[in-house]
Amino acid sequence: MMSMDTAVEGNAGKTLGDLCGLVLSLSVPYDDVAERIEDLAYTEYGRGGLDYAVGELAGLASFFEGLRNKNEEVSRDLAQVYLLIGQMYQYAGRFEESIEWINKSIVVDDMYPVAYHSLAHSFSSIGDESMAVKSLEQEITVAPGNYYTYLLLADKHERSGSADRFEEVLRRLLERDPGNIQALHKLIRHCERDSQHADVELLRRRLLSRSEGLSRIEAVMRAYHLTQAGRAEEAAEFLDAWGVRSPDVSIIHLAKAHIYGQTHQFHRKREELSQFKRKNHGREEVMEIKIAEFASVFGDEAAGRLRQRLKVVY
Repeated sequence: MMSMDTAVEGNAGKTLGDLCGLVLSLSVPYDDVAERIEDLAYTEYGRGGLDYAVGELAGLASFFEGLRNKNEEVSRDLAQVYLLIGQMYQYAGRFEESIEWINKSIVVDDMYPVAYHSLAHSFSSIGDESMAVKSLEQEITVAPGNYYTYLLLADKHERSGSADRFEEVLRRLLERDPGNIQALHKLIRHCERDSQHADVELLRRRLLSRSEGLSRIEAVMRAYHLTQAGRAEEAAEFLDAWGVRSPDVSIIHLAKAHIYGQTHQFHRKREELSQFKRKNHGREEVMEIKIAEFASVFGDEAAGRLRQRLKVVY
């Protein structure tokens, strides 16, 4: 069996059909050309060739289905092809067909977390949040270290009004990752709305104990909780230091503008809003995305005040 490099150098792998043909003729293992096949399939989709691309992939699936005495590698390849077809239908907005193919992938290989994540997206897209939640729960069962999935699942419970399940998912995540800032932030905000919760300050101390290696949104969350703890000046200093390492991140200026407004430093507030506007070249649609992200941490009321102020800042 020739290697992928040899096959491509021989001009046999330039098209999706050529690459699929190499696999069908047993010239190369599917795994050697899987990424290239995926790239070419999406290229064909971009040219309006979804049916062609799916047809080629379905031919691969039929080939793997027909092999006798399938070993683990063949089963994995079959599951990957099913999933790719499902994801292409998902990308095209054909979610019912997507669900059908992704489910086929799971039947063949029920230990691959990406399939459950993709399935959840398709169910959400057709409004079936119950099945989306079940898919995410299954993903966590298969890959309990996928921390982002806990946050996604918690958000779904919050939107559905399932407060107990929302809290339970976050606490499960914090058992595995006690310093997860996003989980701590969500749980603190939840506890603040429930007067019977007595552990807000304990959770906040855990959150504030982390200050290094934070993402953009985590830095904004930490600044929010420093402010809530009455440490606004420290919050601004923290954002200054974080911003030095990531000078192109404009949401930091929104957070600092809010903090300066809270501490009645209105000249500094205007400066921060002006920098925010300049970094986003005054593009309202881009700024609105950043304001919405800010609102997800500091709240809609705080975001609304900044939005109004931005209208008169140059």
